[in-house]
Amino acid sequence: MAARAIWKGELQLGKHSIGVKFYSAIEDRNVRFHLLHEKDRAPVEQHIVRKDTGEDVPKEEMRKAFAVGPNTAVILQPEELEQLVPPESREIEVLRFVPASAIGDQWFERPYYLGPDGGTDDYFAFGEALSRKEMVGVARWVMRKKRYLGAISAVDGYLIMTTLRRAEQVVSFSGIEPARSATPQANELKLAEQLVKSIEADFDPRQWQNEYRERLYKLIEAKARGEKIKPAPVKKKRAEGSLADSLKASLAAAREKKVA
Repeated sequence: MAARAIWKGELQLGKHSIGVKFYSAIEDRNVRFHLLHEKDRAPVEQHIVRKDTGEDVPKEEMRKAFAVGPNTAVILQPEELEQLVPPESREIEVLRFVPASAIGDQWFERPYYLGPDGGTDDYFAFGEALSRKEMVGVARWVMRKKRYLGAISAVDGYLIMTTLRRAEQVVSFSGIEPARSATPQANELKLAEQLVKSIEADFDPRQWQNEYRERLYKLIEAKARGEKIKPAPVKKKRAEGSLADSLKASLAAAREKKVA
């Protein structure tokens, strides 16, 4: 099935614009359940009710409130919140270009593929320029009544837009860093480097599946056939020793795995 664009916009590069289409780069593969009543298996659903009486509250009678004290809250009306929604636009404003190394992993949120919308020459020229300069573009846009901040990068000549978290969302490392008093010994550092080298390989995400999801589907399939499956045994935790001992054990295990 062909990929389906979820949104269209125009990258604004000064007085020049490049039409692009947004495609989701990730897919939600969580298992979805239906809720049933235990006794007669009748479907059940959730309702929003009053805490004091338990009566259902229609959506049009609900109001959002923000607590400003133990017994005080500011109530916001729907029309007041609607006024705060940014105006719709197809413009993706590129604010600046920064080195790719300037944005750490903690800033990245959700990736989208950007495909060309219309002519492709400008699209691929822009991607090639980002790759050669090893830069990313910082951009902002409004999509579905919400303003986003994102980083534009190029992978194999194609553009990717990854939404960025805001400054107030990212926690500083200050205050949680480990003490520097105990520096690694030379033998420990050498063992650690050997361990890294022993399991060095290409990145292949297909090797690491969602084990819980696979076991869940096996359970569902078995129950659908009227079968029962035995729970997998829980692995015992190894006794912890020194860093050197742990590294030696890990190195030996890595070598055995390579031979096998």
